[in-house]
Amino acid sequence: MKYIVNLFDLLFIALVLAATGSIGVAIFSAFRGRRARALAILRRAVVCAAAYIGIVYLVAAFSKPVVLKVGDPQCSDDWCIAVESVKRAPTAAVINLRIFSVARRVAQRESRAKDVYLSDGQGRRFDPIASESTVPLNTLLQAGESMTAKRTFELPAGDHDLNLIVDRKPIFPICLIIDECDAFHKGAVVRIE
Repeated sequence: MKYIVNLFDLLFIALVLAATGSIGVAIFSAFRGRRARALAILRRAVVCAAAYIGIVYLVAAFSKPVVLKVGDPQCSDDWCIAVESVKRAPTAAVINLRIFSVARRVAQRESRAKDVYLSDGQGRRFDPIASESTVPLNTLLQAGESMTAKRTFELPAGDHDLNLIVDRKPIFPICLIIDECDAFHKGAVVRIE
């Protein structure tokens, strides 16, 4: 599964180029002594940027998280992760993950993925039990390489509606691309039960 540039990525690129051009025109106008024109251009650029960010968060507020099944890959660029198997006990879960690269030529590392955690129907978070033998998610993978990582979780008895979530560090303090903002939910989840 390869990341494909979508319409919102292209819109973001076009708006960045337009904003850069507007700022350039404003600077040029300021140097030519047309400060009022320069300020008007900058004001429009700020209003357009604020409107765009507002649309990004409005779409995020009404979007729903993507729900994946066991076995479905979740990719970030050429780095992917998938839940291979789940073993449940009354108060524990053992989850085998497959971390793999779909790159053809270069090594891949997911530097934003801290680890995974489970969340139940009540919104409680369960982190994996720490172990020295735990394979970190940010392990460098060569092109086409795959490895498995096991995570063990302690859970309350009878806990249901479990979802596995990849815990990622945010890139920016604000969201910039429409339909890629997880500000109001935790991104894609893998339904465990």
